[in-house]
Amino acid sequence: MLFFSKKAGCIIGIPQIVMGLVVISAGTSVPDALASIFVAKNGQGDMAVSNVLGSNVFNIFLGLGLPWLIYTAVWWTPYTSMQMQDPLALLEPIIILFVYIFLLLGVMLFSGWRLYPKVGYVLILLDLLFIAWSLLTHPLGGAGSTPVIAVNGR
Repeated sequence: MLFFSKKAGCIIGIPQIVMGLVVISAGTSVPDALASIFVAKNGQGDMAVSNVLGSNVFNIFLGLGLPWLIYTAVWWTPYTSMQMQDPLALLEPIIILFVYIFLLLGVMLFSGWRLYPKVGYVLILLDLLFIAWSLLTHPLGGAGSTPVIAVNGR
């Protein structure tokens, strides 16, 4: 999916950061959101929350961990992302993640641990702020947005 979206973004002219934050994240999260909505409407709110948490844990450990394990087992070298040459580049998103977690806890405490539409609006606003921050702090051009023909040398 990552390879396809990267190539499709190059062909269409959409930067990788936009494809990752909007297209891929929505494509992987919408099915989980729909499943959570379905079970929540059936009165199983605990199952909806478990679905969200379990899905993210599964994505992180198997979606990221398994490919990295296979890569290092096949090539016997550690995987290094070409996008993350600077180890401190992860510090800002990690800080934002923890700020979002505390904001979420605060919003949930304020709402009495109930998911009102206003809580959803706050969470959507936080997501849009993160997307805006990412687009403003990452280059939209350069090596990540060159056409596929130039990358493959054909």
